[in-house]
Amino acid sequence: MPVLTTGPRDPTGPRHLTLDNGLHLVGVRRPGSPLAALRLRVDVGSADEAPGEHGLAHVLEHLVVRCSMGGGRVADGALVEAATGRPHTSYDALVRTGDIATAGDVLGAAFRQLKPDTRHLADELAAIRRERAQRTADVRWRVQEAMFAALCPDTPYAHPVLGDPGTVDGLTPEAVHRFHSRWYHPSRATLVIGSDRVDEELAALAERARLWAPGHPRTESRAATPPDGHAVVSEAAGAGRRAVAVGFTEPGTPCDADAGFALARRSVRAVRGIDVLRLRLRSHTCTWVMLSATDESAAVRSVAAALRAVRELLLGPDGAALLRTEALIPELRSAEDIQQSVADASDASHASDRLMAARPTTATGVGEVADVIARWQRRFAAALPEGPAA
Repeated sequence: MPVLTTGPRDPTGPRHLTLDNGLHLVGVRRPGSPLAALRLRVDVGSADEAPGEHGLAHVLEHLVVRCSMGGGRVADGALVEAATGRPHTSYDALVRTGDIATAGDVLGAAFRQLKPDTRHLADELAAIRRERAQRTADVRWRVQEAMFAALCPDTPYAHPVLGDPGTVDGLTPEAVHRFHSRWYHPSRATLVIGSDRVDEELAALAERARLWAPGHPRTESRAATPPDGHAVVSEAAGAGRRAVAVGFTEPGTPCDADAGFALARRSVRAVRGIDVLRLRLRSHTCTWVMLSATDESAAVRSVAAALRAVRELLLGPDGAALLRTEALIPELRSAEDIQQSVADASDASHASDRLMAARPTTATGVGEVADVIARWQRRFAAALPEGPAA
């Protein structure tokens, strides 16, 4: 019989429980909260699609909410929000504490056999075509997708989450059913709950979740490993400017995860208006920025100069005050967001003390954050073909 466990060094940390059907449960304590947040993360995304399946994970997300979850409505109003990414698909619900069990059953319906009829499939494909039109009209989205293609060539990470229009439009209910049967199983999923009484709620959810999909875990090959490298791509954006994405991939989780990344990101954004983005691609991590510049070389040099300027400010006489007011305090305030804390726990579900490390404390020093920024500066500058930016 599985038992609740906590992180080895923090008895108040996240609770962890793995069921016989392979589902991993995580509980996040949020004392005094009148609301509860739940996230079901299924480890299948566009990176798991084979040729001829591009876009199927996203189609599945739409149909799971519509068909399996009955539209995704919980109790008297809350709606499930869903998103498909390259590494996984997530389903989120924010509910009153009295509706936790109902929300869990709605999310657990994702594992039921999915056999959409032709009308439901046609309706969702029409919605996806509208979504595609909106996305492709955005030059920043096109440049970002081009960056992933350049960073991850010859891997499933290279193609867009929305997939290939011809493939998506030609899908049949049978193809959807086969893909769902192959990938949607509790052994490939993590369910996180954040609530006031997390121990009791987690135990109750465990009893219900054991009934969702009994049986043996599914096993599938994982997505190919992207290379460790750099990329800079751009597209004309009008008025002599270009939308530019500069990014790099590196193996594993970088040493600045997670508090160092969060504080460095907030510092750079507050001082220079540049947002450093990050996505974990299972075996690798992708870090990138997007900005407007006259050309790609100017963009890379601008990023390097901005990072250098922020680092110098942090290491200056007012650096501690800057870090506290512009980064540490806003990041600590964001920790009050129950949905964000649940999302963080879903990303760190298999390391029991990672969630606590993800939240910065006053012990996170100026030097540590400055070192993160210095590493970014070197990695982004390396994207220039002629060598590091000055």
